[in-house]
Amino acid sequence: MGDPDARYRYSGQGFLPVPWHPPIADLRDRVVNAVDAAGTAPRFNSVLINRYADGNDRMGWHSDDEPELGGDPQIAAVSLGAERPLRFRWKNRQAPAFNLWLSHGSLLVMGPGVQSRLQHALLPRRIPGLRISLTFRHVLPRG
Repeated sequence: MGDPDARYRYSGQGFLPVPWHPPIADLRDRVVNAVDAAGTAPRFNSVLINRYADGNDRMGWHSDDEPELGGDPQIAAVSLGAERPLRFRWKNRQAPAFNLWLSHGSLLVMGPGVQSRLQHALLPRRIPGLRISLTFRHVLPRG
């Protein structure tokens, strides 16, 4: 979901955003206000919405570093539903991996440098319950 020019490619597949639904646009504006205390929040023009039915649904190790996100992307993630840990590891393995537990209604801001230094994953867990993740980002217009 996002602005019409927020098209991107992921795993060789092109994605065209559907227009903003008013409640999601309102949430985006609230996220920007929360992140923008220092006046440095990007203009989030896209959101990925992922639904995880239970602890068996997963997302493998990755960084949100696609070229369409620019050289040092900032990502803001809102978690709804069941609490689950997001696992992080350093790309250079300089320190042990660690978990951030994302509770219902939490906002995780991955600021400058996070995508270039860390990877993250939602690993399978024996945790019941639905979880929805909304990750707000700025997609550069394609030229």
